[in-house]
Amino acid sequence: MRRAPLAVAVAAFALALAVQPVLRERARAFPPLSSLPSTPYVLQDAGLVSGGLRAAAADLAWAQLLQYSAGGLDTMTDAPGRPYDHLKDLGLRVARLDPSFHRAYLYAAGILAWFRNVDRPDEAVEVLREGMRADPGESSYPVYIAAIAFKKKGDTDKMVALLESTLSDPHSPVEMKTILANVYKSRGEYEKALSVWGAVLDDAGAAREWPRARLQLAEIKALRKSRRASARPPARPRQ
Repeated sequence: MRRAPLAVAVAAFALALAVQPVLRERARAFPPLSSLPSTPYVLQDAGLVSGGLRAAAADLAWAQLLQYSAGGLDTMTDAPGRPYDHLKDLGLRVARLDPSFHRAYLYAAGILAWFRNVDRPDEAVEVLREGMRADPGESSYPVYIAAIAFKKKGDTDKMVALLESTLSDPHSPVEMKTILANVYKSRGEYEKALSVWGAVLDDAGAAREWPRARLQLAEIKALRKSRRASARPPARPRQ
């Protein structure tokens, strides 16, 4: 009767020895909790990570990032005149919980660099450079850094060309597609803008953007109709 507990103990010890190198490898892969930006969610993150739920912690942090971006996170408010004041920290929080969370880097950088009234491209580049260091297998980061550089130089054509090159990338977040659509709209390239918003509306994974897509499609179609009407020659007066 004593052999069963002994066998269990031996098996557990052998399993611990087998798992230990894996755990050490994972410890090297993930940044320490001390690297997380200071947010109201320190205890939440620590509790989940210490319970072996680091992926769940990153997923929850991602949901809270999206909630903050939509203006629905009461625990963090922006300083006057600095919209999305905490976006960089919340984006890096997700990425440091899970460095392979591509969308967190790209989403935060996209808003910081291209959203109207935000215009903090240097912060966007910092986020993307961390992505290059922590998640070197993702090829989108240098592309977006180059696009931001062209934006800062005022070379919109080259910026647009680079953003267009990411449209078919499955890792490219829908927010980058909407940014490109807005650039097309501002340049009067209504057909291209309609095409991108139409693709967003057809994307089952982009459901949170569907209401915005429908509004933009209606607005751009109205702008296109107005431009076509103004381009028509005036009607001749009847004799």
